[in-house]
Amino acid sequence: SNRSLSKSISDTLLVMKAANFDIIILETSGIGQSDIEIVDYSDMSLYVMTPEFGAPTQLEKIDMLDFADIIALNKFDKKESLDALRDVKKQYRRNNMDWDTDDEKLPVIGTIASQFNDGGTNNLFKILCSKLNELGFSEFTLDDDIEVIMSEKIHIITSKRVRY
Repeated sequence: SNRSLSKSISDTLLVMKAANFDIIILETSGIGQSDIEIVDYSDMSLYVMTPEFGAPTQLEKIDMLDFADIIALNKFDKKESLDALRDVKKQYRRNNMDWDTDDEKLPVIGTIASQFNDGGTNNLFKILCSKLNELGFSEFTLDDDIEVIMSEKIHIITSKRVRY
């Protein structure tokens, strides 16, 4: 039941806090459409999704888009990723009534987590550090000159040479 889950989370977090950890990362799975009470236990929330959410109208059903501080659109090497990023940013704007922030500054990031030194994943790390810094964790301050680039699939062997 949800009540026993909430009690379990509360008890676990009390133990972690008693252990004097500076940061506790609480990971859940499958909370796109329910169980959003997890945000009650968090100072900051990151929602990771993929571009394969279906039609843009499906985004209205994903509760975490209402509550997430940062949204990572992983597997950004899929061909529909740019359209998905645009749609998720639109939904983020609607949910947060944010009509003025530039598209590039919205906390919605395309990532390819399986790729070493991915630009989007690096950008996500920079945004996470910035949010942690805002919460008072000054050890997460990064230099402002870190380049922010969009994720793109880097092929070791070019597509022209794959069957060579």
